[in-house]
Amino acid sequence: MKIKPIYIAIIVVVAVFIGFILLIKSPSQSKNTSGVPQQPIHWHPKLKITIKGEEQFIPPNIGISIGNNMDNQISGMRMSPIHTHENDGTIHLENNKPWIKPETLTLGYFFKVWGKNFNSSCIFEYCNNENGTSTMTANGKPNLEFEKFIMHDKDEIIIEYT
Repeated sequence: MKIKPIYIAIIVVVAVFIGFILLIKSPSQSKNTSGVPQQPIHWHPKLKITIKGEEQFIPPNIGISIGNNMDNQISGMRMSPIHTHENDGTIHLENNKPWIKPETLTLGYFFKVWGKNFNSSCIFEYCNNENGTSTMTANGKPNLEFEKFIMHDKDEIIIEYT
């Protein structure tokens, strides 16, 4: 039995079409409607905190041996999916499943892991009142998302209480 060339051509076209659709829908390439990556991430935003003109120390090992070591099943390691290694303000987002718990990408989650207070009204024990106000910039632009800010690789975040 000989297969006609037209059938071979149809099979090839269908196979190419299915392959193209699978490539487009691949989890490594797609995002859900909230923009949360559907693949593992390893990002390094930078954080600087200044209170009354004094830069605050961000210690190494937050989420490892300092603060709350939590959600290890998402990081795939024995540390939080958001943590620090150095004391230079670099936050490590090493998250194998960010789509499972998107809040693990937020600045507020970092402060939760650290065990420190942070929201639109307060940074540490300093809250907005007649003595001072908190502001935040992300990549040089004012940002009002504060604890809800979803961090990305190479973001430059500055929190100031003046």
